[in-house]
Amino acid sequence: MLKGFNKRLKLEKILQGSIYALSGGLFISAILIACFQGFKLTDWYFYLIAIGSGLLVFAIILLLYIFINKVKEKDVARRIDQSFNLREKAATMVEFKDKDSLLIQKQREDAKKSIKLNSPRKLILKITMASLPLPLLGAGAFTTSFFTQDIVNMLTVEDEEIDFDDDTDKIIDEIKDYIGKSQASAAFKEKLYEILEQLREDLKGDTSIPSRFAKVEKAKGEVDVALDEVNTKEEIGEGLLNDETDFTSLGEVIKNAETDKLEESFKPLLDEVNTIFSIDGILNTLGERIDNLRDLLDNIDVPTSDANYKTFSDLLVKLEAIRDNVENKMAASNNVSSSTINKLIMDSQEQAKKAIEEAIENLKTDLTLEKANDQLAEDVKKLMDQLVDPSTTEGDPSIDGEGGSNNNQEGEEGEAGDEGNQETDQNQGESGEADGGEGNGDGDKGEGSGSGAGGQEGEGDGQGQGEGASGGGAETEYGSNDKVYTGENGSTEYGDVIGDYQNDASDDAKGTGDDDLEGAIGDYFDELYGEGSGNKTNP
Repeated sequence: MLKGFNKRLKLEKILQGSIYALSGGLFISAILIACFQGFKLTDWYFYLIAIGSGLLVFAIILLLYIFINKVKEKDVARRIDQSFNLREKAATMVEFKDKDSLLIQKQREDAKKSIKLNSPRKLILKITMASLPLPLLGAGAFTTSFFTQDIVNMLTVEDEEIDFDDDTDKIIDEIKDYIGKSQASAAFKEKLYEILEQLREDLKGDTSIPSRFAKVEKAKGEVDVALDEVNTKEEIGEGLLNDETDFTSLGEVIKNAETDKLEESFKPLLDEVNTIFSIDGILNTLGERIDNLRDLLDNIDVPTSDANYKTFSDLLVKLEAIRDNVENKMAASNNVSSSTINKLIMDSQEQAKKAIEEAIENLKTDLTLEKANDQLAEDVKKLMDQLVDPSTTEGDPSIDGEGGSNNNQEGEEGEAGDEGNQETDQNQGESGEADGGEGNGDGDKGEGSGSGAGGQEGEGDGQGQGEGASGGGAETEYGSNDKVYTGENGSTEYGDVIGDYQNDASDDAKGTGDDDLEGAIGDYFDELYGEGSGNKTNP
């Protein structure tokens, strides 16, 4: 009957023990890591030893806690009485479980009924409040231990004169050069230059890392403000999203600068223009779109000089001009022929489509520029981080892509071409020498050539080409009695070597008992080297 409550209390002890065990394991790992870092033992397996030791301590503490605080039946009974206000019924039942009398039986039955009315799940698990901060302290010590060496370095740093100004100037100048290569807007570049010059003044003479960090973070915030001033895609995108018209689909596209989706977003409007077949259709459709554009331009807080604003403003002016032209021509005459009306409708359609297409192209250009602004802002903020502690900056600050500019890369130097070699029966020809020229970014090939001449009729040519690879060829003219070097046998006539190869191949074929194979080998050598190729005197 008490088994369920017993398991519940065991779970409570496990939870309590886990808290103490986790805390102890974290502290032990932290101490070991701090010691290893203090002795500059920073290889990965030292961290593994520390963590493994922490896990071992965790297991030991947990097992000891459970063993020391072993749950007894009397403890369970007292806990039941306390939790469910049974007035020591469970404790009395357990106390007199080995005794028997009418009164004890009555008490036992009453206790069992009372206990059955309560589920073990209702027994609230208790955890000592004083133990809860321990894991947090252990986690803090464990995390801090990884920075032991940095803390030691900060505490032991010698007082010396630090001058960051030269390094600061160098980094800022290089960031400005980087900005100059970007494809971002000129207005944004000018704002960035101003921010950097102000940051240069603010950092002058400042050697406090926390102070420099605060100033750099402030400058980063100014970069974001400057970006918001020159980029208006978010404001216009939100304005379009709040407008329940065919322009709504443009909102997300413009907001995210998705230039590849602009034409698709304008398609409903173009389709609407293409389906106009009457004068009233032109006036109503254009009138509705003109009202939409007016509402958009009135409700967005964007300077009228902004490129995106101007694109929609120009579209509004052009659509108004088309509508006014239709109204004026229809009002000028009471009797207008059907052909004139059809031409007016077609011309208005073409003019409206042209105005929309021009707006699409202008938006593509403007949004591409704003995307470049976004990228430049992120790059500049990353480069600014090097200004916090210029002494730790190694090499020139750079970001892949060089501010969005495309730079031609120089090709690697071509390797030397193969040497041309040749031999004669009396003298060995000199090796031809060739060096491949340096390749360039346009893929031009480096070339080199060389030649060597030996005694009598030997002659060799060598050629090489650059472009990150090597190539070479050798052409040699041999006399009728040319020889080949065969290792320990010295020089042997070519005819002898070919004949030996043919004889070896024929012997192998004979060993197989296949006459056709032997004949095929003879035909092969005759075809390759001519009749009588195996003749010792006729190579």
